[in-house]
Amino acid sequence: MSYCVYTAEYIGSPNHEAIYIETDPMAAESADRGRRYHVTGTILQGMVYESKGSLDPDHEATHVPGTKKRIGTVAIGDLTRFEEECCRAVPPPRPQVTLGGKRLYSGTPLYRCGDWMRDVLVLAFEKGIFRAG
Repeated sequence: MSYCVYTAEYIGSPNHEAIYIETDPMAAESADRGRRYHVTGTILQGMVYESKGSLDPDHEATHVPGTKKRIGTVAIGDLTRFEEECCRAVPPPRPQVTLGGKRLYSGTPLYRCGDWMRDVLVLAFEKGIFRAG
């Protein structure tokens, strides 16, 4: 048995991006139907990894309509492996700018939540934890 894996965007500047795994599609609309895997924080202070129960993104007030996209599946038994070998293996974005907006690491592109998410997804597919479809 497996769970569906999605990416989703939430309102922000730029939009916040996260991985959503639907673990209980039959749960009430107002209940947690899955887990959100993402980093929170800012490029000013740095970010931290977070995994938490989550409503279906389509029922979240801050979800950007049309951005929930199914990218694959994960076996139920691989959720812990996904979190340990992928989410915790990719470092969250560090502080990258000063309060005045000056870059701390000139010549290095900004690394935001969406970049972290894409790196985690690549790792999950490379390790065979996520399967396309």
